[in-house]
Amino acid sequence: MKTKSIKKQKLTAAIITTVLVLFLVAIVGFPLLWMAISSFKPATELFTIPPKIFPQDWSFEWYKQAFQNENVIHYFWNSIYIASIVMVIDMIVGTLTAYSVTRFEYKGRKVLRMSILAAYCVPPIMLMMPLFKIMAKLGLTGSHVGVIIGHLTVTLPFSVWLLISFFKKLPKEIDEAALIDGANEWQVFSLIDLPLCVSGVLSTGIMAFIMSWNEFLLSSVLVNKEAMKTLTVGISNYISSTHIDWGIIMALGTITTVPVVILFALVQKYFVEGMTAGAVKG
Repeated sequence: MKTKSIKKQKLTAAIITTVLVLFLVAIVGFPLLWMAISSFKPATELFTIPPKIFPQDWSFEWYKQAFQNENVIHYFWNSIYIASIVMVIDMIVGTLTAYSVTRFEYKGRKVLRMSILAAYCVPPIMLMMPLFKIMAKLGLTGSHVGVIIGHLTVTLPFSVWLLISFFKKLPKEIDEAALIDGANEWQVFSLIDLPLCVSGVLSTGIMAFIMSWNEFLLSSVLVNKEAMKTLTVGISNYISSTHIDWGIIMALGTITTVPVVILFALVQKYFVEGMTAGAVKG
């Protein structure tokens, strides 16, 4: 009887968990689904009352109008270019910084760690004016270099703080055993610790890419040339005080979401492993 009671409790808990997960997925996924479907609706069906989920006449009208503007292609590739560089820098610098903070003893280590946390907690809007003035003095406003630096100020502290949790859970006895066997510090890092944390590094890179890809505030301030804008900033061009091109916005919004979905699909295994591992501290 006791065994049946335990099984019944587990089954009930599993059902409740499944229902809650499906409910949350529906809340998050339905607006995205509505956006994607609306991008295929002709103008006459966008604001019909009562609203209909699926269009009667599927149309690529909004995509055609969007890509008639040559700058849209530039928006897309600018976002990929900037987000990819930010991701790579975050993975390299974040990994080395997190490793040094967790593995080496030196003066100022705790201060550096707290500074990283403090930088992570600063809202991006507070960095807007200081960053703009710094980039202006360096002559980097209106360039992708300035945008990349701006994005790194937001993503790098987050990446370092996340990676610290991955390296912290590795027992130091592994490093000590390797050093006794004759390995140097670089071999311990590259051949032992890094492979054990590869899922964490990849998941951190994914998060950095998404944060950079979706960033709007700093990108809109640091770039003023039309051909150099990112996709999120370019979408705002279709919103004015007198008119909003909802169809084109829906189409570009769908295009903005697609690369993130593809990225998640390709590295979903590593992302889940990394997030799970980072949640457990040794």
